Amino acid sequence: MIKKIIILIISLFLHSANANNVNYSYIEAKYKFYYKNIKAGEMYLKITKDKDRIEIDTLYDGNILAKLGSRDYRHERSTIQIKDNKYIPLNYFYKDNKSSYKISYNSSKEIILQDEGTNEDMALVINSKKDIHDPLLMLVKIMNSYPNIDNSFETISKGRLKTYNYSFKDNQTININNIKYEGFTAEYKSGKKTNKYFFSKNHHNLMIQTKIIKKGDERLRIVLSEIISIK
Repeated sequence: MIKKIIILIISLFLHSANANNVNYSYIEAKYKFYYKNIKAGEMYLKITKDKDRIEIDTLYDGNILAKLGSRDYRHERSTIQIKDNKYIPLNYFYKDNKSSYKISYNSSKEIILQDEGTNEDMALVINSKKDIHDPLLMLVKIMNSYPNIDNSFETISKGRLKTYNYSFKDNQTININNIKYEGFTAEYKSGKKTNKYFFSKNHHNLMIQTKIIKKGDERLRIVLSEIISIK
């Protein structure tokens, strides 16, 4: 009986995700991204915390190479409320060269997905037995809550609900532009692709690098080039 109570307490602690423990108000960083080891453009990340709200924004600005593959533009934005030590997603926006949609949350387990330019009666309602995350909400949770975080998450990816099972590794290091970063890695598989992330513990767990590997070959790499501001 005591063992069950201890397990329950630990579970509740993990799910609370320490949302109030956010000790920054603004982060802005610039990255370079590569397709198959060839530079394809830059990505910009902004995270703003104002009282009980967090807004995270990413923008991909591709070069001619990315444009040839119709991958020269992508914009994402997520708005999250902090309430009762939990992250409450409010809305999410996605746009690239081919599609554009927005997501609003009826609850943490039910979302409304509406394509840009369509009527509300054409919107898609998606339900899940677990909390639904957009990709930027997922990033915020990992940054702010690790290691007190679950391993499995229901996530919307390009309009589709997927289950991602993460594995984490502590005490990892990486060298980028002759700078050594210490932190942890996160990894999950999606079909034939493996997604790998590195987060720096000395920069509020900021994402330093992302890789997508398919059949042993690197398809995409996003690497930090400059931390513009951390407040």
